[in-house]
Amino acid sequence: MGKRYILLYPPTIEVRNLHKINIVDIRRCKYTEIDIMDDPQKVIKILGNPIKIINVNEEKESFPNLFFNCRFWEAHEVLEKIWITEMNEKRKKYLQALILLCASLIHYLKGHEKVSDDLLNKALSLISELPEDLLPLFYISLTLHS
Repeated sequence: MGKRYILLYPPTIEVRNLHKINIVDIRRCKYTEIDIMDDPQKVIKILGNPIKIINVNEEKESFPNLFFNCRFWEAHEVLEKIWITEMNEKRKKYLQALILLCASLIHYLKGHEKVSDDLLNKALSLISELPEDLLPLFYISLTLHS
């Protein structure tokens, strides 16, 4: 299996002629994210130089930075790595809610409103089960550890 890369382009770029490239997904928000399991140079030859090339296996950005830059797929993956090893059930539930929120936003941006709404409702349901006074503490802790 090849390496996975995400190429970030301006949100208005016309994505065309990528049919010979192993594309995982194409997402649009603040950037057009072209997620591939292929050589990034193949995309660059067609679309030109991206704003940034991310080697998914090596990139280590924080959840808040990814989330607030609308890079919801990567934000979700950062949280999943934390969620898998988390032992505290309340914190695990909160992380799961944030993962579902990211997934909801990914689907919303793709025009999958029904799926997005279902995931958002699941996220809100998990958050509603947590004591209100814990939410700011979880956010601060999550920010420091991601």
